[in-house]
Amino acid sequence: MTQSKHPASEVELAAAAEPSWLSTTPGRWLAAIIVLAILATLVVVAFMQFAPTGGPSAAPGETPSAGEPSEPSAASSSVPAPTAGPAVPEVPPVAIDEPANVTPGLVATITKVEEVDGTARGPGEVAGPSLRVTVTMTNSAASVVSLRTTVISCYFGADRTPAPELREPGGAPLPASLAANSAIEGVYIFTVPADQRGNVTLLVDYSVDVQPVVFQGDIDDLL
Repeated sequence: MTQSKHPASEVELAAAAEPSWLSTTPGRWLAAIIVLAILATLVVVAFMQFAPTGGPSAAPGETPSAGEPSEPSAASSSVPAPTAGPAVPEVPPVAIDEPANVTPGLVATITKVEEVDGTARGPGEVAGPSLRVTVTMTNSAASVVSLRTTVISCYFGADRTPAPELREPGGAPLPASLAANSAIEGVYIFTVPADQRGNVTLLVDYSVDVQPVVFQGDIDDLL
C-alpha cells in the first residue's frame, strides 16, 4: 500500500525559503546589526541635508556691520567746548565804568574788575588767566525786584568772542531777588586773553522782555 504525501505547511515553506545563516542565533544578530547600521546612515544623511548652516565668519580686519558697536574714535574730545552766552544785541554800549539803567528803579554797575588765575572745577571748564568781575545791582524802587532770570556774559575783541565762564576763585552769582531800596553784588569769572582786554564787552541780560544792557571798553579803566 502506497503512503500518501501531505502538502507542505506554510511554516515549512517559509523555513525552506529562509537563508540558512539566518536560522542560527548569531546570524539573526548579524542581520539586526546590519539593519541598524543602515538606519543610522540614513539618519546622518538626512541631518546633513536639512541642518541649518552658520553664516560666514568675519575675516580678520573686516569692517564690522552696521549693527555692531564700534570703538570710539581716539580723536574725539573728552572735554566739551564752553557754552556761549546770549548774543550781543545791536544797541549803543555804555562805558564799562559807568552805571546803566536796566528797568525803572534798577541800575547795573561794573564796580570792580580783578585779574586772577582762573581755576577749572566743573565739566568743560579750562583754567587760565581770567578776569573776576563784580556787578552791582541797585534797586531804588519800593518793592522787591526779581533777579532770577538775570544772566551776566562776557565777550572780548572786535568780533565779540564769548569768554568762557569759571566758578573759581571766588565766583558768587547774583541772588534770586533784591530787596527794596537796597543793593547787591554778583561776582563772575571769565577767561579773557591778556592781549584782548583792551576791548571787553559785558552783557547784563535781565529778562527776555527787557532790552539787555551792554557795557564795553578797556578793562584797564577798572583795574
